[in-house]
Amino acid sequence: MSTEQLETAVQAMLEHGYAGATVNRDLSTLGSFYRWAKHRRLSPRGFKSPTLGAKRFEERIRRVHVEQEDLERIRTAALGFADRRSAVFVALLIDTGARKSELLERRWGELDLAGRQILAPITKNGTPRVLFFSDRTADLIARACPGRADLNLIFEGRVPGQPIEYLTAWRTLVRSVGLHDLHMHDVRHAAAANLLRAGVTLAVAAQVLGHDPAVLARRYGHLETQALRQAQESAWRLSNVGAAKVVVTRC
Repeated sequence: MSTEQLETAVQAMLEHGYAGATVNRDLSTLGSFYRWAKHRRLSPRGFKSPTLGAKRFEERIRRVHVEQEDLERIRTAALGFADRRSAVFVALLIDTGARKSELLERRWGELDLAGRQILAPITKNGTPRVLFFSDRTADLIARACPGRADLNLIFEGRVPGQPIEYLTAWRTLVRSVGLHDLHMHDVRHAAAANLLRAGVTLAVAAQVLGHDPAVLARRYGHLETQALRQAQESAWRLSNVGAAKVVVTRC
């Protein structure tokens, strides 16, 4: 397959109504297959992925303002579901900022309740990471899911080995608290924003969320700049308060 053939396919997708973001994701997925083949030495010597020369498209960033109070209302409302694991799922979404798939694919053997963490050995980016959750979510897990087998999915559905989708439950949940347009993935964006507002750097936030640092910088760089400015202004205030007490020694 050549770059020209890919671009022809991309153009057809756009003409049929696919968004630029969808095209970019499909190209990235295809590129991952080519990288895997090259890593396994299945591609010819000197092979160059045709996706490298394919044009990427500007993505419209979905901007949704979510207050911490909104997340707390969602967390509380989820406790009303008959399936008690629904509340656990929502609490983990809020605490970890994880992708939906990263939670639904987890097994009980990957959860460390005492350590308040879940190991995600394979993520969307292909790298392992640890999902940290709060004490109150740990208490909820202990109450809602007393019996478990290490190999079973935490959120296993009626079909063994298949997770619950939770999409219908989520729509019901957000409607019940008046947040009709809130998507599951918006909670991840809220987690990223909260980390940066707390003064965490983009590099650290990217590791916590298992995100591409470049994408994180493009979407939330202004929040890191704001946090850095607040840190600098705090340092100025401390300097001014203690200015009279500062002693400079010269060698």
